[in-house]
Amino acid sequence: MDQHGTSVLACVHHGARLYASLIRPRVYPLPGNDQAAIEVYRRAQDLPPFCWTTENGGGAR
Repeated sequence: MDQHGTSVLACVHHGARLYASLIRPRVYPLPGNDQAAIEVYRRAQDLPPFCWTTENGGGAR
């Protein structure tokens, strides 16, 4: 979920990429899959924002 309350469903891989690119993001687990939300958060910590948009792997944090 972004700072405006917009939310999307995503797999862990794409959720982490999106999380890394948002301002003040929040991630919530889906029923029955609590660990996925934690994994999204952990993976996002190692990703630059918008890593898919530039040749060098994204912009600076």
